[in-house]
Amino acid sequence: MVIPSPFEQLVGCLNGEFKDNPDWFELISVATDEFVTTALYRRLIVSGAAERTEPEALAYLAELERANTIRNRQLWELTYTAVADMNAAGVIPTLIKGASEMAQLAEPAEYSRLLIDIDLLVSPVDIPTVQAAFARDGFEVVENSQHDHSPGSYWRPGAVATIDLHNALPSRISALLTEEDLRTRLIAHERDGIHFLVPDSSLRLLINIAHDMLHHTTLARGATSLRYLLSLIEQIEDPRSSIDWAWLHSKRQDWRFRLAFDLQSAMLDHLFAVKMPAPSPPSLAVRLLHWRRRLKFRNPRLGQIEWTIVRYGIGASRFMGISAR
Repeated sequence: MVIPSPFEQLVGCLNGEFKDNPDWFELISVATDEFVTTALYRRLIVSGAAERTEPEALAYLAELERANTIRNRQLWELTYTAVADMNAAGVIPTLIKGASEMAQLAEPAEYSRLLIDIDLLVSPVDIPTVQAAFARDGFEVVENSQHDHSPGSYWRPGAVATIDLHNALPSRISALLTEEDLRTRLIAHERDGIHFLVPDSSLRLLINIAHDMLHHTTLARGATSLRYLLSLIEQIEDPRSSIDWAWLHSKRQDWRFRLAFDLQSAMLDHLFAVKMPAPSPPSLAVRLLHWRRRLKFRNPRLGQIEWTIVRYGIGASRFMGISAR
């Protein structure tokens, strides 16, 4: 019998399959690394396994849940402030990634994911206006936080996180979208007196997959990020969602997104028995890459060895290139 890896044991718990006397320190450590401690705690409560949980582990997870709820409430207050500043200057931003999910909940503080920052997207022509509005409200740009798609992250004293300001979506996401997509799949919202846009269900799903697998290079590394998979499940199973699968399948014309979509689909099915509609069976490349991902979370040491080999190869190729000159 093959003993499940700590990653697989955590997945079992997230599926409601709690074994007797698990190594709670190890489980919580992996859940922390994966940013899913809140999801683990909520599954414990819903499944009824809390009664069989080591008291110290349950108390610790409950405290993390409480702290995350408080932080999410503060994150929404920060989002409100930033959007209000923009609105006052005549700018309506688009909330993307976790912020777009949080904004649509009846109570933003109950959002399950641990958010690192708040991502807001505005037109490049509006960036100077937004920067001036932020400066008037005490926000300062974080040093060395600029990227080709972002003029920087902004923070002010007392804030629990930064506002990651975007003038475009990352290139590996924006390459998948047309002007028509952005015109028709951004939905206007008003909440607590502020006005903003959010991507519709289909666009949020695309951004989730492309951001994790392509922008964060999870596809190339052969890694598996549970927080993004759980967000996909929430989006797919949300009764309010109206996902345009035909539109998403049309984006598979891009070979990178096709691999990303099919690999996430395969992993959702493998780990959580959640299926995304697919226009065709997985290709040989997808099956091989899926096997690689499974091998790596079953044997984390293999990933470290693979990365060492890759770094050596990159270093050697650079050295040979320099020597050739």
